[in-house]
Amino acid sequence: MSTRNVVLLKNTTFHTQDVVKHKKKSLIMNKVIIFILFISTFISCKEHREGHRSSGVLSNLFDVTDNELNGVDAILDFYGGECKYGIGASASNIEGKKKYFELEMSKSESIDKRLNKVHLPSSNIAYLFFKNLKQEKKNYDEIHVTLISKENVKQEFIFSIELLERVEKRMSLAHRTVDLLKEKKYEDLKSMMNNDLIPFDKEQLIPRLQKIEPEFGNIKEFLFFGFKVVPYKGKNLLHLSGAIMRDKTNNEFSIDIDFDSDKNELYQFLYKL
Repeated sequence: MSTRNVVLLKNTTFHTQDVVKHKKKSLIMNKVIIFILFISTFISCKEHREGHRSSGVLSNLFDVTDNELNGVDAILDFYGGECKYGIGASASNIEGKKKYFELEMSKSESIDKRLNKVHLPSSNIAYLFFKNLKQEKKNYDEIHVTLISKENVKQEFIFSIELLERVEKRMSLAHRTVDLLKEKKYEDLKSMMNNDLIPFDKEQLIPRLQKIEPEFGNIKEFLFFGFKVVPYKGKNLLHLSGAIMRDKTNNEFSIDIDFDSDKNELYQFLYKL
């Protein structure tokens, strides 16, 4: 893009030198045009990394923002492969026309390995993209995710912005749980556990944690893998999954919490996805 603009600017300069009438005025005007072209090029050019492919019904009518491109980059950093993206609008229905951002992932070995739990990569792709949006969130009703396996099997998923906003808010509980583990505040962790919905012996859980935690080593960070919402006994359970990265042995990690509540309660605490 920038090379083409440089050629355009040079041609403009040569044309200015050939003008005899109003030479001084034309030269000033062309300098202004050159300056505007330069500023326009500087603002609109964002170099796309390998793996980007734009598409979509409305992509030619609306510019993709830097935040949206950052979201695509975050997905490619996490999964590799190729990401085809664009903007679309659904056909009118009883709820009206919905505008969405679509993300199609292919050629990713990391995703192929997770297709036995396809809710993880699909939800995480939507969440990684969503987290990078700012004012753009109000532009869309949904994030559409398509996964294409190495066998060319296509699976499609739809995540509403409302759902992703709720998940983002409830993610704080996952981070708090990992922080308490990191700081070895087991009694604080115990106070957050609610075994009324899903029975378990929380009196035995803490001693088990105290025993196995040193074997895994110190916690460095929590890596989010994805989520799902499951109806259970009259509640909507939000299952958050990921991995705890450590200095010895990393481990899988998940919690079940109340999707609709703001309480810091854990219904399940597992070292598996």
